Amino acid sequence: MSTIYQGNCARCQRKVRTAENFLKAHLWASTAVFHWNCFLALMKEHGETAAEEARWKASRIDRV
Repeated sequence: MSTIYQGNCARCQRKVRTAENFLKAHLWASTAVFHWNCFLALMKEHGETAAEEARWKASRIDRV
């Protein structure tokens, strides 16, 4: 059985497997994928704007 990946986590940059608990969110015309634990930690530490900033950083990495 092969592993299916959803993409890289916008917070930790590790690959997110379909078998894991994850969140895929549409943010400002782009999609962000987070490990569920990463998303919760990000929200607790910095609030909702941090999730948007993490996505913008991840989108710059994805294009390189």
